[in-house]
Amino acid sequence: MWPWEHVLFAYVFYSVYIHVRYHRRPSDAPVVALAFGSVLPDLIDKPLAWQFNVFEGGYALAHSVFFVVPLAAVVYLYAKRRGRGAIGAAFGVGYLFHLVGDVLPVSLARGSLDLTPMLWPIAGAPRSADRASRSFLDGVYTLLVEYMSELATLNLTSVIALQIGSLVFGLVLWAYDGFPGPRILLRWIRVRGRTAVRQ
Repeated sequence: MWPWEHVLFAYVFYSVYIHVRYHRRPSDAPVVALAFGSVLPDLIDKPLAWQFNVFEGGYALAHSVFFVVPLAAVVYLYAKRRGRGAIGAAFGVGYLFHLVGDVLPVSLARGSLDLTPMLWPIAGAPRSADRASRSFLDGVYTLLVEYMSELATLNLTSVIALQIGSLVFGLVLWAYDGFPGPRILLRWIRVRGRTAVRQ
């Protein structure tokens, strides 16, 4: 999944949960935490693998359930202690749904459940595109060409359907919810701008 697909995939499940459990729309700050958590594994593992050769492939430490579960628990407990439990929980949901978003396409493509992307270092053989990457940009380019080639065939595979479905349904739900998230970032930018002008 691409970063925007990871965000919207996690958002669908988070928003539905908030609607069903609390009968309201998601709030800005938790949505920002959810979005950050849903892309963080790739922001860590992909550059470390492709740019710095720390790992063999883009599924490594930050994608490992052995790292993610303790991290999500620590973030949640820290946030809860500061009276921001909803933000910590949203971060954990986003991070965990990133793993689900990586396992689903691989499993759909193979026709059976494949947990290797989240079992590093026990399992998790890197993709061929990961091994061929010489830099972060090269890795992104390789995967983008692979993705565009799949789209160009006009063959609606289960993986493409999942990606397009996440994108479309996520955007519709986000619009229905009033586009939560960006407002808090815009407020932060305005406050920083005013502070800079005063100085």
